[in-house]
Amino acid sequence: MPQGTRVQAMFSGIAGKYDLLNHVLSLGTDFYWWARMARVSGAAPGRRYLDVAAGTGDSSLALARRGAEVISTDFTQAMLRLGPAKFRRKGRADLIWASVGADAQQLPFRDASFDGVTICYGIRNVEDRDRAFREFNRVLKPGGRLTVLEFSRPRFAWLRAFYDLYSLRILPAIGGWISGDRSAYTYLPESIRAFPDQPALAEELRRAGFQDVAWKNLTGGIVALHTGTAAR
Repeated sequence: MPQGTRVQAMFSGIAGKYDLLNHVLSLGTDFYWWARMARVSGAAPGRRYLDVAAGTGDSSLALARRGAEVISTDFTQAMLRLGPAKFRRKGRADLIWASVGADAQQLPFRDASFDGVTICYGIRNVEDRDRAFREFNRVLKPGGRLTVLEFSRPRFAWLRAFYDLYSLRILPAIGGWISGDRSAYTYLPESIRAFPDQPALAEELRRAGFQDVAWKNLTGGIVALHTGTAAR
C-alpha cells in the first residue's frame, strides 16, 4: 500500500477519537501548541490563511481566534468533515470559509493566493516533502509566511530518554485502548523518528526557496515551530 493511502486509511479509522486522543496524550499541551503556532504565523484580521493537513480543524480554529480568514484542508475526508460542526460550536464558522479536500503535494489554489500557509503535525506524513514545500511557496503571496508545527527532537538527553519511553511504550497502549487501533499509535513514534531534526528540516525549507528560515523549540523540543518567508 502506498504511504499516502496507508496514512489516509489510518486517520479515517481514528477520526472520531482523534481530538480526545490529542488532548489526553499531550496532557493538554496541544492547546498551548496551537496558540503558539497561530501567534508565530502572524494570523490577524484581514489576512487569509491556508491550513494544510488540518484534520478536524483545531489548527484552523487557532488561526480564526486571531481574526484570520481560513481555508481548512486535508486529504482525509473522514477527518475533514468533522470540522464544520466544530467551527459552528466554537463561533468561528464566519472566518473559516471552507473545508476542502486537498493533497499538500498538489494544492487546488492559484499562485499567490494566501498571506500565510500553516501545516501542523502533517508534513511528516507527506510522501514528497520537497514537492509540498514548493506548492506552499507557490500559493503564498510574496513575503507570505509558512509555519510548520511538527514533532521534533528533544534538546536534552534526559528528555529524549523520557520521551522515548513514553512514545514507544505508553502512547501506543493508551492510544490503542481509546481508539481501538494500536497500529495508528505505533506509527506515530515511528514517523517521528524517521523525520528530519530541526536543522535538517530548516535546510529543506531553504532548498524549496524559502527565506528567513528559523525554528523555535516548544516544550524542550518535543515539538518545533519552523517558519519561512516566500520570496518577495
